[in-house]
Amino acid sequence: MKSKKLKRFLALVLAAAMSLTACSGSSGTQSSTGSGTASAPENATYRETLHIAVTQQAPSLDLHKNSSLIARQICDGTVWEKLVTLNSKAEAVPELAEKYEATNDGKTLTFTLRKGVKFHDGSEMKADDVVASMNRWIEGFSSAKTMVGDARFTKVDDSTVKIDGKTSLILLPAMIAGAAQPASITTAAACKNEDSNGFLKDYIGTGPYKFSEWKQDQYVKLERFDGYVPYGTKGTEMDGWSGYKAAPTKILQFDLVADQATESAGLEAGQYDVAFNVSYDDFDRLTNNPNLTTVSSQMGSVAFIPNHKQGIASKQYFRTAVNTALDCDEVLRAAYGGGYELGSSYMDAGQPFWKSEAGKENYNQKDLEKAKKILTDNGYKGEPFTILVSTLNKMDNMGIAIKSQLEKIGIPVKLTVVDWATLTEYRKDPTKYDMYITTFAEVPVPSLKLYYGAAYPGWSNDEKLQTLFKEMTSAPTLEEAKAKWDELQGYSWEYLPIICPGHYMGMFAWQKNVTGINMYSGGPKFWNAGIVES
Repeated sequence: MKSKKLKRFLALVLAAAMSLTACSGSSGTQSSTGSGTASAPENATYRETLHIAVTQQAPSLDLHKNSSLIARQICDGTVWEKLVTLNSKAEAVPELAEKYEATNDGKTLTFTLRKGVKFHDGSEMKADDVVASMNRWIEGFSSAKTMVGDARFTKVDDSTVKIDGKTSLILLPAMIAGAAQPASITTAAACKNEDSNGFLKDYIGTGPYKFSEWKQDQYVKLERFDGYVPYGTKGTEMDGWSGYKAAPTKILQFDLVADQATESAGLEAGQYDVAFNVSYDDFDRLTNNPNLTTVSSQMGSVAFIPNHKQGIASKQYFRTAVNTALDCDEVLRAAYGGGYELGSSYMDAGQPFWKSEAGKENYNQKDLEKAKKILTDNGYKGEPFTILVSTLNKMDNMGIAIKSQLEKIGIPVKLTVVDWATLTEYRKDPTKYDMYITTFAEVPVPSLKLYYGAAYPGWSNDEKLQTLFKEMTSAPTLEEAKAKWDELQGYSWEYLPIICPGHYMGMFAWQKNVTGINMYSGGPKFWNAGIVES
């Protein structure tokens, strides 16, 4: 039985994880940017295929070991589902679990599974599958591993699993529900079948769509799973990511296009039904097109991640000098035009409870003379600085802007410009760069910030940083967790696990005749989407 104190704390945690779409906006009326989307209209006939244009290709669709946003946008909640997901208040609510409870002062979490749920291979989901999936996720996701320590999921019976921690795991459900590396449930057999890179070979989930085909550099195709066992109430509006998924369209095809300009042109020509992440330069034109619906929404944070393991960026003084010199406004404008917001908070606008001003004195200083002095005082000898950056969404333009700024303080900069899939491979090798540029989608709690994991590329294995993170994730009350987060962010602007120049906006567009798109958080979801033909 939960104590009254624990019940109160759970309520506070859920209340604090505010809606992730507080900054969403739409120029049309088709999108539901708040609570979700209604299920498909009764007796409607839908066009067989929905063509969705994307400019990014993931290294894998294995979400346990892959933080690529496009892999998550394609597969999370579509191919794979989780024990819990997020509702419109960013609360962790049951999905594959029928219910869950926290006991033992939050140290024990017990999940009761829904019965009769089918995997795409026809087998029924059991506790053994859930245990294998959740433990594989923990091993592949450094933030989860840091939170739970040595604790792992165990089977109670075929319909029940639990995890026992040495400290409070009260924030774990939110992590399961909203992690950038989703806690996808697959079969126990699939968990054992990995390729030479450690990624899943078999994409077997429980979701309304099953993996059909991946033609490299062309498209990823998902096909409706006729054996899907839905939850929620048919015909009612989804609550965030939670609720009834009707899958009215037979095939979801994610078409890879060369760049954002080609994507926008293809949308206007009717080649694509939906376009992900259109450029700021095109957004006004698309908004004024009477045949299109457009939506803009704050999506997450930009991050410049130094290599703390080796090389010049592993030296604290050098990271401090780089951060001191940067003009964040100029750097973000180079890639996003006007589609960004400045701000020193590591958390995004959709999580006001966790917003912190700690360390803001070290943000966006753009003080070249002070930066030069830091370098001189510490004996900098002009070592070159290699920045790894992708062409995706013009992020290489940020690299060019940083190069220009740092060369003014005497740092010779080399840019290694690659495609996104190559960057995700190169960043694992500390010999290939001194800093890389990436983005992180918004998350409901700061424990989901991947770069605090000591094993995450960038390797922020700093004792004080790791201690503060652990104290935050294991705090016995929400108030203490927030206080630790303030302390952690303040120290982060000194140690610099990342340099966070600000927050980016996502801009999306689709044909007016597309219905049912879910815009709760992280970009469009297509569980109930399609084009009605009759």
